[in-house]
Amino acid sequence: MHRGRRELVPYNHIQGFASTNVPAYSNGDDNFFSNERHYVHGIFTGFKWQCVEFARRWLLMRKSCIFRNIRSAADIWSDLISIERVTDGQHFPLKAFRNGSPHKPKSDSLLIYPRHSSELPFGHVAIICEVGSEFVCIAEQNYRFHHWSNKNYARQLRLTFKNDLYYIEDYYEISGWMEIGGSNHLEPFDESKVNSILEQYKQ
Repeated sequence: MHRGRRELVPYNHIQGFASTNVPAYSNGDDNFFSNERHYVHGIFTGFKWQCVEFARRWLLMRKSCIFRNIRSAADIWSDLISIERVTDGQHFPLKAFRNGSPHKPKSDSLLIYPRHSSELPFGHVAIICEVGSEFVCIAEQNYRFHHWSNKNYARQLRLTFKNDLYYIEDYYEISGWMEIGGSNHLEPFDESKVNSILEQYKQ
């Protein structure tokens, strides 16, 4: 993958923080897979330190929700239709908008990349954490391995509006973004209320 010339962050070290309290950890290398499971309050978030793990952990910490296990990041686009709140099991729909949509991206959406040859064999998922008139800011894991130059996000991508359609531009193809329906009812997880997590979400 294309990286800048900045010093790489070693494996298991923090690259930056998204949305105040969600750290992104360095996987150290594109081809490394730790096979080590990560848990937060007994909830499986994924394998250290893959992009899916970050997306699931971000949703848990910022929205009190997770999504079920999937084969790869690219499969989120086709296989996930909702996320689940861990305190009551309520489902919130994921609304998919293809890259090149009349619907402008919103912050707190999932940005999904399809599989791309050997460089993105499993696709990729990031969190859109800010949307401007001509850019979006994203937070992610296991794409690049430097310290985030901005404290709140990993990268800034260009947002264009052509022929009444919105496009997010990156080096790799983007499937689109997935917006959380009813997100106004979701709040960050209150870690003082760990006992409120339903047993069905603990592994």
